[in-house]
Amino acid sequence: MQTFSIGCTAVDLPDFLETRFEEDTLVAYPPRTDFANLRFTVISIKKDGREVAGAGEKLIRKLAAEIKAKLHEENGRVWYQLTDIASEGSAGSQMHYWYVGLGGHSLVVSCFVDASRSTEPMTHRVLASVEPAIQSFRRVTE
Repeated sequence: MQTFSIGCTAVDLPDFLETRFEEDTLVAYPPRTDFANLRFTVISIKKDGREVAGAGEKLIRKLAAEIKAKLHEENGRVWYQLTDIASEGSAGSQMHYWYVGLGGHSLVVSCFVDASRSTEPMTHRVLASVEPAIQSFRRVTE
């Protein structure tokens, strides 16, 4: 496992993924390819420089209720998942999204999957790595 800090939070990712930062977003992807890449972006909700307790969770609950998405709750985290047709890639390519709330933070994970590679074992391995990453999402003491 590899641990990455994103702002005042951290997330663990499996060793098979390569990573890079693009501004404040962590990008993780299979070696030597970009057909199934994960993007992790954290939004911290603060007032007067301090985390607003529960604001991230409240936001995710509200958004999930508005679209009637299935809300998952486990170990202090709440999240829901959506899948849409991608605007890029081959016909039938998809964008997967996970919206996670933890304390005063929200984590948005997105994953582009090209339809031409959607049945490959590596694609399934990348997608299967998201839920353990969500479970590892945590605050880092400043």
